[in-house]
Amino acid sequence: MFAIMQVETEDYASRNRRKMRTIKCEFICKYCQRRFTKPYNLMIHERSHKDDLTFTCEVCGKTFKRQDNLKHHRSIHSPSCNRAAGFAIRL
Repeated sequence: MFAIMQVETEDYASRNRRKMRTIKCEFICKYCQRRFTKPYNLMIHERSHKDDLTFTCEVCGKTFKRQDNLKHHRSIHSPSCNRAAGFAIRL
């Protein structure tokens, strides 16, 4: 379902130290070429380019491409979070 490209890049640790070369693995998004160091982060990011995956808030109907964004959004509908954010209901 997702294609993961692993690219090895050379990075120099510090100019003050001896030229110690480290090899860093990068995973590149096939849609926008954004680079990630972990394949899981790339997989989550690539879902944002897909239109067929949506998660909908049951309260207001707002849609999200990522489930974690929906979970974060749900907190605005919670009465305790609204009071903490300065949205106290006045009687």
